[in-house]
Amino acid sequence: MPSQLCFHFAGFRLAGCGLVSSENALEAMGISVEEAREVDKKLTRKSKTKRDRRVCVCGHAVSKHTTYNGILVCKPSAMMCPCKKITPVLEAEDTRMFLRKTEGAGPMHALTRGISACLEAGRKVEWIVSLECARCGSSDKRVTPVPVTQNGYSADYATGFDALLCDDCRVAV
Repeated sequence: MPSQLCFHFAGFRLAGCGLVSSENALEAMGISVEEAREVDKKLTRKSKTKRDRRVCVCGHAVSKHTTYNGILVCKPSAMMCPCKKITPVLEAEDTRMFLRKTEGAGPMHALTRGISACLEAGRKVEWIVSLECARCGSSDKRVTPVPVTQNGYSADYATGFDALLCDDCRVAV
């Protein structure tokens, strides 16, 4: 009985018939070191495509939203967000900061928490919409992100329906 096992696949001898040193690993495949380095350089060049830096009002990157059979799915990480409509509201230098969960309105909303994380990390954020209340349309009042129910009431959890509301409308709903 031989001391080493040899495996054959489609007429080729595969590993197990003798050890190949790390220096000869590429040569054993018929590839030169120079060729491997050249191909690796070509494949690891930074692409010229621009990443989508937009963030939805739900507080997660637009790139984390996909549509399957006409149904919108927002999956920023292992968790699912119930977001029902992509509404980009800002652009962020680093969208990885927008992976938080909505636990309520204002400072507990994923959008606010993501902006805070960006500022803490020294990253820039820029609004791409005019900051006006989604309910009354006022643009001279401060607005905060609020999760609202289908009936228009404010909620303390992610509902999938998020809006930027002024303080007066936030209290009214």
